[in-house]
Amino acid sequence: MSRKPLAFVVFALIGTALLLIAVVLGLLGSFAFIAIAAVGCFFIAAAVVSRASRSPAQGAAAVISVAGIALVVFGLVATPLFYLGWACLGAGLVGLAASMVALRRGPRQ
Repeated sequence: MSRKPLAFVVFALIGTALLLIAVVLGLLGSFAFIAIAAVGCFFIAAAVVSRASRSPAQGAAAVISVAGIALVVFGLVATPLFYLGWACLGAGLVGLAASMVALRRGPRQ
């Protein structure tokens, strides 16, 4: 049995908890369940990205990018988070590009 990375387990648990909370809120008739479910889905996406990445630097940059996308979507309702989401998305994409360049160059001698 292979060990799962800690980031995968944490993001998956948080995403699952948020989706369960969204179901309860939906059953209670609250429209907030839509936002909670969206954030939960992004946490599960971050878990999948952290599991699929080849290197830790690439995984961190990809997870920051997914978190940025989640903040942009959630920020459509709460405007200050919208700008923070774009900043996270940009930082994650720059980090992802830098890690891809480092992987192509190979180890330094």
